[in-house]
Amino acid sequence: MRTPEFFININYPEKETVEKTASLLLSGGVVIYPSDTVYGMLCRADRRDSVERLAKIKGYDKPRSFILIVDGLEMAGNLTSGIDPEVMEILKLRWPGKLTVILPSGDECPIWVKGEDNTVALRHPADPLSGQLLKCCGVPLVSTSANHAGGDAQLSISTIPESIIAGADIVLNAGDLPPSFPSTIIKVLRHG
Repeated sequence: MRTPEFFININYPEKETVEKTASLLLSGGVVIYPSDTVYGMLCRADRRDSVERLAKIKGYDKPRSFILIVDGLEMAGNLTSGIDPEVMEILKLRWPGKLTVILPSGDECPIWVKGEDNTVALRHPADPLSGQLLKCCGVPLVSTSANHAGGDAQLSISTIPESIIAGADIVLNAGDLPPSFPSTIIKVLRHG
């Protein structure tokens, strides 16, 4: 059976589609969606079974960390052991946007999304679709490109491998995405 597909405008997403997608994510589903850079996959970050399923779809054979998308500084702060004032100033200037920051993880950060060095990668995307999904879900979401491990990121649903499509519960299709630079990544190290 083919994975259900819904057409969506990333800048003006229909409320009904957003709510249906959020409900699916909250129940543990995996969604293919148009991110603000490439086509990606989403799942709840706080459900180990969802994250493991997403990793399996991508073809990862061992646990690994993922980027989490958040709806702002408060949600980000809940996942970290604290955000330094200098970093906070950068985030206030660059979020929402294409900036991923890697910070020391806090006690509330699920172990299955942490890096080996006890860090967590966070991004607050600027596109309306991601923002509305995050608000509807109320939890951080894992976001990763919709491709196999080591494969190229895709700008069109038609070029995503069929096995990736088949592994998801729904596909949100926004047509061909414009070429885009990937997210900038900053890793914050503590020196004591």
